Amino acid sequence: MEANLTNHWSPIRKAVFRFVFLYFLIYGFPFPFDALGWMEKLVQPYFTFLDFIITGIGTRLFHFPVHTAFGSFDKLDDSYYGLTFLLTDLILSAVGTLIWSWLDRHRSNYIRLNEWFRLYLRYFLAISLIVYGFDKLFPSQFQEVTASRLVMEVGEQTPMLLAWNFMGYSVAFTVIIGSIEILAGTLLFFRRTTTLGSLLGAITFSFVTLLDYCFNVPVKLFSSHLLLISLVLLIGDRKRLVAVLLLNKPVGALTYPRLFKKESWNKGFALIQALFIVAVIYQTVDNSFHNAKLYGRYAPRVPYYGIYETNLFIRNKDTIPALDTDSLRWKQLVIDGGSWKQYGVIKFSNDRKAFYNIKTDTINHIFRIQSLSDTLSIYTLHFANLNENGLAIEGKWKEDSIKVIMTRRNLDSVALKIDRFHLVGE
Repeated sequence: MEANLTNHWSPIRKAVFRFVFLYFLIYGFPFPFDALGWMEKLVQPYFTFLDFIITGIGTRLFHFPVHTAFGSFDKLDDSYYGLTFLLTDLILSAVGTLIWSWLDRHRSNYIRLNEWFRLYLRYFLAISLIVYGFDKLFPSQFQEVTASRLVMEVGEQTPMLLAWNFMGYSVAFTVIIGSIEILAGTLLFFRRTTTLGSLLGAITFSFVTLLDYCFNVPVKLFSSHLLLISLVLLIGDRKRLVAVLLLNKPVGALTYPRLFKKESWNKGFALIQALFIVAVIYQTVDNSFHNAKLYGRYAPRVPYYGIYETNLFIRNKDTIPALDTDSLRWKQLVIDGGSWKQYGVIKFSNDRKAFYNIKTDTINHIFRIQSLSDTLSIYTLHFANLNENGLAIEGKWKEDSIKVIMTRRNLDSVALKIDRFHLVGE
């Protein structure tokens, strides 16, 4: 049985619907076309146009220093670009609501359009959940606490890095969170399970949004909107939820309005939806698995990955003792990174740290070290393996000739690696 399409909505309800409809349609566009990677070229002109419009509005109207940084993600992140996009969205939605309300003032309701709108929100939220979920199921969103992070003091970490280390420490924790996100997203694909999917989505994004705000993760605006979409989907079932969860009253089964008047069109569209879901899930799994191999916990480490402690430091043929006041003697060398990048940290005897890009030539046994603070400072140092964990490094460092004998620390011996789960602890 189809839902009653003759109900009369109040003017306020119709106005609110028009505004919310326009706001989220503008916010999500060009979804669903950008959900599939092979349609990237099709939607690129829109993002190019958006960059032109948003940078112009931000700089001229709001006097924001707007710039582009992350392509199609700029409108979603916590930047002047993202803020300008949201303000523009609010203005356009308000103006559009006024025009729409005048032109369509005699309409009784938007029941069928609301069903299309809920479909749009369901799929937008579902795909967001599934993408983030598989990036946790195949661990790539949160990396393992690597060598360079192990030597950082807590006070040296940004709030976001602290949160990433917390999340990345436990594979089981992130996999469970990811599995819940995938389940919530899957439930949202179907009308009959939308309420349960929205509840799980609201719970998940309550945690995510709280994490983003409390640890200053720069996607607060995006996570807030995903939480808001979950709540908007739940509003449609507010009376039923209150009756069941709070008042302990029975509720009848829901009837849904058809998207099309012709049944053949509904069946054809259901087939399109099924193909779309399969394509998105296949693409998401493939991308997440690729990211996990390239960037994730199980990605291959760079050559000579680890933390090296100095045993002997010779500068200009003089053996330099380990004095706490020495700002030139190496105390520690950290080599970190994966297949996409190699970087390192040198800690000096006075505990000062310097950060570098490192490229390793394993054939000629050469480290090429480039300072991040002064990119013109590039050093070529030769190295040799002394034993399984020993390393000898020598060459020209700034104005001095140096030779360093170092030993690699066993990373499995640190407390963060040793202190694993125990049901009973003493």
